[in-house]
Amino acid sequence: MNAYQNDHGTWPRMRNSIRVSIPEAAWAGSRERALEFPSSWKIEIYPMKGYDAKPIGREDVVKALRNPVGSKPLRRLAEGKEEVAIVFDDHTRPTRTRPIAEAVLEELKLSGIKEDHVRFIAATGAHGAMNREDFSKKLGEKILEEYPVYNHNPFHGCERVGETSRGTPIEVNGEYLSCDLRIAIGCIVPHPMFGFGGGPKIMLPGLASIDAISHNHGVIGGYVEGGEPHPSTGWGKVRENVLLEDAEEFAKASHLDFKIDVHVNGFNDAVAVFCGDVVEEFRRGMEEGRKIYSSEVPENYDVVILNASAKANEAVLPLSAWSPHIRPGSIVVLVANDPRGQVTHYAYGKFGKKLGGVIFNPQKPLRKFRKLIVYSEYPEVDPQLPIASGEEVETIRNWEEVLEEISSSLRKSGVRVAVIPNADVQCPREVLLGLD
Repeated sequence: MNAYQNDHGTWPRMRNSIRVSIPEAAWAGSRERALEFPSSWKIEIYPMKGYDAKPIGREDVVKALRNPVGSKPLRRLAEGKEEVAIVFDDHTRPTRTRPIAEAVLEELKLSGIKEDHVRFIAATGAHGAMNREDFSKKLGEKILEEYPVYNHNPFHGCERVGETSRGTPIEVNGEYLSCDLRIAIGCIVPHPMFGFGGGPKIMLPGLASIDAISHNHGVIGGYVEGGEPHPSTGWGKVRENVLLEDAEEFAKASHLDFKIDVHVNGFNDAVAVFCGDVVEEFRRGMEEGRKIYSSEVPENYDVVILNASAKANEAVLPLSAWSPHIRPGSIVVLVANDPRGQVTHYAYGKFGKKLGGVIFNPQKPLRKFRKLIVYSEYPEVDPQLPIASGEEVETIRNWEEVLEEISSSLRKSGVRVAVIPNADVQCPREVLLGLD
């Protein structure tokens, strides 16, 4: 089995315990968190294939900008343009935007674009707005000091430019539409509805109106209370995926000129970059992404640790991806250690005990695990974006108490534990490589 054992050099033993390091939440500050287990327990780590892939450098980004797929090089696209919008994904995505944005700005300068003709727009979709600290983490202080940065507003200021063939209103951020050169920066990772995120999702839902988002996700996709998810949708599924095809049509009609996407490793470093036409670069990046985000599936474990790192503020994702592949009766520990908590979500979030977003879809009880524990130093009684059905979740803020809960529940020695370090973006190999 392709798993690192607990005597692997990366996971050193300590006196009377085993220490395992897992990646910390993408924007939480540190890069790793140490978890300790009793030395009598057997710990195995199941990393995704690209877990320790080598990060790319600035020269790799520049090369991609100058050699895109399905598009002219960025510098040539910028020639003769007046106003530029640079769209970037928000604080629910691990993309380290700053080095990519800096390379983009340099290409724009070389083409004659002036600084005061460029603005950045956060593609928040139906998520809550970002603040200055969020902008700084994504873009860096220098960009904040030199360029205007705006949030997208899905409730106001969107302009209608048409309708997709599936009836989604093509209502797009007005500031974006006011520009004659439109660039977007994001990342390609597996997604529970679109198959993979990245590519056209920067536009729908990223810069779309709430009505467009609701129609795409709810009416077309079936991701709404009382609805049934369309069979073409799901983790890793892109062939004839109705949500993805609708988003591609939306992005094309919105005249996105140039898309940049990256892959990330286990520490959220960019390890590959794809540029050019929003559909062509995404399709190429998605196919390569099937490999780097895939991993073996743990079998016959007493405890499975699901770590949310890239998207810790959307902690429902590890459960969505991995629940079907975990043995019934196991104890699942979901690590969602993000000081920001769960993201505000105007489509699927909670705004009261019984009040939700515009297409709120209450979590159904899993009723599969012996116990579901959420480990977070920042507990929420009722997360803004639900993680699981409330009655089956136990939230614990202290790791020692997590171990005590496991021990008291299992009452056995030699507990077998599987650790999935990037459970919010890595998927079972059979899911990513066995589809399409």
